[in-house]
Amino acid sequence: MSLDSPARRNIRGPESADAESAPKPLRPWSPETLRALREQLRADSQAPAREPWDLVVVGAGITGAGIARDAAMRGLSVLVLEAADIAFGTSSRSTRLIHGGVRYLEQGELGLVYEALRERARLYQIAGHLVRPARFLFPAYTGDRLPLWKLRAGLSLYDALSLYRASSHRGLNPRRTRELEPLLAEPGLRGAVLYEDAVTDDARLTLATLQSARRHGARVLTYAPVESVSRERGEDGTELQVATVRGGDRIHARQLVIATGPWTSERLLGAPGRELLSLSQGIHLVLRAADVPVRQPLVLQAKGDERRILFVIPWGARTYLGTTDTRYTGDPGRAGVTEEEISSLLSTVGRHLPGARLQRDRIISAWSGVRPLVRAGGSGSTVELSRKHRIIRNEDGVLAVVGGKLTTYRAMAEEAVDRALERLPRRTRPACQTQHEALVPGEALTRDELANDSLLADLSARHGPDARTLARRAAEQPALRERLVDDLPYRWVEVEHALEYEGCTHLDDLLRRRLPLALTDPQLGAGVARRVARRLIEARGGPGREIDEELERYAALVRRESGREVPAAP
Repeated sequence: MSLDSPARRNIRGPESADAESAPKPLRPWSPETLRALREQLRADSQAPAREPWDLVVVGAGITGAGIARDAAMRGLSVLVLEAADIAFGTSSRSTRLIHGGVRYLEQGELGLVYEALRERARLYQIAGHLVRPARFLFPAYTGDRLPLWKLRAGLSLYDALSLYRASSHRGLNPRRTRELEPLLAEPGLRGAVLYEDAVTDDARLTLATLQSARRHGARVLTYAPVESVSRERGEDGTELQVATVRGGDRIHARQLVIATGPWTSERLLGAPGRELLSLSQGIHLVLRAADVPVRQPLVLQAKGDERRILFVIPWGARTYLGTTDTRYTGDPGRAGVTEEEISSLLSTVGRHLPGARLQRDRIISAWSGVRPLVRAGGSGSTVELSRKHRIIRNEDGVLAVVGGKLTTYRAMAEEAVDRALERLPRRTRPACQTQHEALVPGEALTRDELANDSLLADLSARHGPDARTLARRAAEQPALRERLVDDLPYRWVEVEHALEYEGCTHLDDLLRRRLPLALTDPQLGAGVARRVARRLIEARGGPGREIDEELERYAALVRRESGREVPAAP
């Protein structure tokens, strides 16, 4: 195959993509598309003359997605390789917040907070349908480690570091605090601060970032675990880096970037990856909003000298409770929720919200995530570890991005691509443009559109301007307008869209990360799982027996993550 053959250009995109040109419409990303890409990469691996990718990213979490988007927008040929599904790890198991990190001020991390608040403002602009401002209420009680005066002082600094681009904080007395949130306990309440941060859908933010990368020519292959990394000389004498995918296919790149989050280790990175990270686990419980009817997001302090912060976040017809910063060891993909953690979380929230129904049998679902923090000396709590990121280059020239925050992923990606460009043979060094272009192109939906069309209202929070395309499809096939679960906003048209355009391979890809029924449905998606699995297998071209295999796989993954059993699918 010649280097200029149409087949090769079809996989890579144009050799000299114009970073300033408008992105193409969203291309299909179906099981068939993934299979074709896998076969093409295998053919490339076996070809005597290999044209290397400019950049190969290992990992399709939020960091890898951001790097792929930035590089593709600068005109590089980009391939992303992911061992599981997109956002499989930390990027679908966070507390789902875009925030500066009020508590990092106490650790003196002013630079990190400034960067995070700057990035929050940028995400408002480029991902407005996924990153939505909210007023957080942070109460203070007698005996709390952080008294009200300290909260007010910290939030004054927070406002200044945001350059006053958001609503300034307000201090509230106890009466006004309980007017805003009657569910809060009255004894010992000293008041509260009300300030702005943002909520998001972490998995959809990762997906939208990757979709933007794909619009600019990047290719993404999931369920392609990289087994090893090496280097060799290309035919022209230049040094290339090689990622060997399970099965033996060898992918050649001018620059490899490891963005594997908590899985970062010496296996791919060599000596610099040894004991690089400390892992911090967070758990989250989902209940009906009627059981925990908070009016806005709450930030709660754990009692005593603990530095842990807990969140109670409204989520449509649901409310979730979350905490972070428990040291974790083991496989990040097998992190689950223990009975002890459930008891501790319910007890702490119950002290602040005595009127909430927090019995165990009221829990709908749960999730657990592991965050990668750059290791520091000592063996204390992960609460003390910095959320700053690091970029490392090993002796083979492979880059790795470690640590960091969901909020700052775009800035981390910009720095990583700047570093990657240092070893690429290019005459120009295009500037980063990711802060200027929306993740989903098109005009934002108007208030009138949302008010007059319940379908668009349901779709907009996940799809932004693309919701219009899905709505037109549902108008042509009215059955696709139906909700999967009566009190949740997920529609059947989203299932069809996910199978054709969102890179789904397995049932859990769709019911956990594209549409989070595994987290929000009291039946954990069981009522629709068989029907969805049947459509998945049809799209994948597999035999009927794979329907039950997918249902079993899905149930096992939900059990591992949440500790809950999926009812038998009808």
